[in-house]
Amino acid sequence: MEYIEKTEKHNDDVSAIIRGWGSDIIITRGKPHKAEDLDGILACEDRKIIGLGLYYIKGNNCELVLLETFLQNKGIGTIIIEKIKKIAKLNNCNRLWLVTSNDNIDSIKFYQRKGFNIANIYINVMDEYRKIKPEIPFIGNYEIPIRDEIVLEISV
Repeated sequence: MEYIEKTEKHNDDVSAIIRGWGSDIIITRGKPHKAEDLDGILACEDRKIIGLGLYYIKGNNCELVLLETFLQNKGIGTIIIEKIKKIAKLNNCNRLWLVTSNDNIDSIKFYQRKGFNIANIYINVMDEYRKIKPEIPFIGNYEIPIRDEIVLEISV
């Protein structure tokens, strides 16, 4: 397995993965993102993407916009986070942050185990986001209504 930085040549493959979830738009804190506009780390095996982390640096903050792995419990997500943390440090960032929805219990557990803290919760924002991205479902993991956005962060 190799971990590589995303380049323009990867944009079609990464966008196709994201479109497979119903849309090529990712919304965080009300801001729509497109995969081709984001930097990233890809985990590849036999030239196939098996994990990806997309991030956005602004000022001294690095936002982890998306983390997805297609093989669970293999350490892929952890390695991607560590690589993005190093990139954030090199870019003089002091904070790595991300958002997830309130139904994403497994993700919240994962990030807290990696040292992230819950920094904020934005109640009932998903109705506004559905105006931008109507594909956001109303019911999510564990049959939990998707309503809120949770911000997690870690110092880098």
